[in-house]
Amino acid sequence: MRSPARLRRFACRAAVAMSFAVAIAGCSPAGSSGGDEAATLSLMIWDPAQKAGVQKAVDGFQAKYPNLKVDLQQVPQDQYYTKLDASLSAGQGPDVMWQSSLVSQYIDGGALEPLDEYIRQTGLKLSDYPAKFVDLYKSGGKQYGIPKDEDTWVFVYNSAVFAKLGVTDVPANDWTWDDMVRIAKAVKAKQTSPADVPMYYDRTFNNGVASLVHQLGGKVVDNKTGVVSEPAGIRALTMMKGLQDEGLIPRVADSADFNPASSLISGTVAMAEIPSWNLSLLSKAAAPAGTFHVVRLPSVDGKWLTDTNGLSYVMNVNSAHKNAAWKLIEYLTSTKGAELHAEGGAAIPVNNDEATLQAYVSANSKLAGLSEAVATARQQTYLRTSTQYPATRAPLPQIESTAMGPFYAGTRSAADAAKGIDEILDKALR
Repeated sequence: MRSPARLRRFACRAAVAMSFAVAIAGCSPAGSSGGDEAATLSLMIWDPAQKAGVQKAVDGFQAKYPNLKVDLQQVPQDQYYTKLDASLSAGQGPDVMWQSSLVSQYIDGGALEPLDEYIRQTGLKLSDYPAKFVDLYKSGGKQYGIPKDEDTWVFVYNSAVFAKLGVTDVPANDWTWDDMVRIAKAVKAKQTSPADVPMYYDRTFNNGVASLVHQLGGKVVDNKTGVVSEPAGIRALTMMKGLQDEGLIPRVADSADFNPASSLISGTVAMAEIPSWNLSLLSKAAAPAGTFHVVRLPSVDGKWLTDTNGLSYVMNVNSAHKNAAWKLIEYLTSTKGAELHAEGGAAIPVNNDEATLQAYVSANSKLAGLSEAVATARQQTYLRTSTQYPATRAPLPQIESTAMGPFYAGTRSAADAAKGIDEILDKALR
């Protein structure tokens, strides 16, 4: 599952790091209860769509360790880090929690427990998880998190809408950008409601334009410098705006409250780019099995890929039950724990065991083509810009408002918008 869409920035990273350090220094050494002792652990997550799956895994953990109880706390996305910062700064907080690529701020602040000794003692194999996600939670040679899931993006089309409009040309796993445009135009020609558009393609910078830049063989950041103004970036911006200007995706100025998944379910769009963490919304919709078909993203110049991000479970350095907290992390990220989590349908487990992916596919069995599309998508990924370069996360709203907004409105050229994006990135990466 992706990290919260809107995260409150630390007012001053150094000050927060200092507050964590002071809180920890002011506390007596945290206890580390043995695995045989009774304890109640607190587990903090943010995604309501994943709560059912996490609870399934927690139930499995409690069945295995009946002397250990888990208090699962799901905090709304826009409050998660605010609440977490306040509790950790006071030397408190949950025993186990989710973390994103923002983890470096918490490591620097001394708020997280290194897991290396627990890993060594229990024989957990980090090779059971993709290295790029393992490395996201490694700092100073120490491991601070065990990966739990990974994101991917796919395309989904509503077969009922295509049938109703009489359009027989549908997306396929080997389709191209030109195929996508052709199919969208065919759908648009048959739509009669002014509220309908043929498709949705994520046009934001971080998830849309940046991904397209990479498909075109370019980069967004190179040597800690923004390079969107290079040819691949200009072309990506131009292609994305072309979709809007031809009426194939919602106009940016009119789509502040646009929801791709619900629009796909209602039929106001015929096809849409959907992130993996929202696919369960489609599988749970009141529609016959097979209504929604999943394919990979369209290729551009013979190349396609999707951005990705991975969350992890981490341990509070001030936990009074560290051995028990480790048992919880170890179980939740194991094959069995990941399978139970995947049965909730809202996140793709990152555990390399094929059984975990099949559990996710089974939970979303109403979606035709899901297994092939997701398996294919996972083979062609790159770390999301805000994941690989966490400093770029905070200025994303500024990029959307000052560079992307005027560009889509037609008051700023692609070259000028790209230059503006680079300036914002450069400032963040200094």
